[in-house]
Amino acid sequence: MAHDPLVPSFMIGGVPVSATDMAGLAGAVGRRLGQPGPPQPGTFVVFRDAHGLVRAQKDAALRAVHHDALLVVADGRPLSWIGRWRGLTTMRQVPGIESVEALCRAGADEGWRHYFLGGGEGVADLLATTMRARVPGLQVAGVETPPFRPLDAAETEAMRARIRASGAQIVWVGLGTPKQELFMAAHAPHLPGTIAMGVGAAFDVATGRIPRAPRLFQVAGLEWAYRLAREPGRLWRRYLDTIPRFLLIAARDAISARKAPRSTTGASGRTGSSAA
Repeated sequence: MAHDPLVPSFMIGGVPVSATDMAGLAGAVGRRLGQPGPPQPGTFVVFRDAHGLVRAQKDAALRAVHHDALLVVADGRPLSWIGRWRGLTTMRQVPGIESVEALCRAGADEGWRHYFLGGGEGVADLLATTMRARVPGLQVAGVETPPFRPLDAAETEAMRARIRASGAQIVWVGLGTPKQELFMAAHAPHLPGTIAMGVGAAFDVATGRIPRAPRLFQVAGLEWAYRLAREPGRLWRRYLDTIPRFLLIAARDAISARKAPRSTTGASGRTGSSAA
């Protein structure tokens, strides 16, 4: 598995972030699924925000997953701002919350087959039903709600067999960070012809179980503040840790980028010089 060579990226905190937008994500997916010949090896897309970036600093396995992904898109607006500040003008926020419907629509005429895996009991079914209603003719290959405990060897192989037999091409994974990223990295090699998408809370937001922040909060990069206001008891410690650490990472890498000689995008599609 490797980063899409046609999509540039930059490094922040040792994590590559793809300089693309929603149309670029759909284009990369279409290129991968449309390649002639035998099915390509399974791969995955990481939707990265500040919290996930900070978690990756302390978790080497999570950090390594980003380097194996097809794309690492800016789920959070601050990451898109940083990319544009680095001179990557194609950079935009690509929220996982919006990507589910966007890619369902983008692949409707091509007949892309979708598998919804994750969420609480019944949520994957509800998401499939919701997307079918919004996108007429949508091809749903299957739905699944895995147990919250780790799968044993037999359960793991049975799950992979179900996905392979379904003919799924896009596997939507809603398990939360870092579980969903590690899950995708572990299972993608065993699911040829698929692209997994780790969209976390999109399962609940897209089905209306949890409201999304108002547009003003989205534009201002303050969706985290809206979530904090809704669930202060659960989230205050996370953001107390995440926000200063993220600002420190961004400032450190900004200084490194200013000091480093200007580089051009190479064959890997990556640019910039900062790393953890």
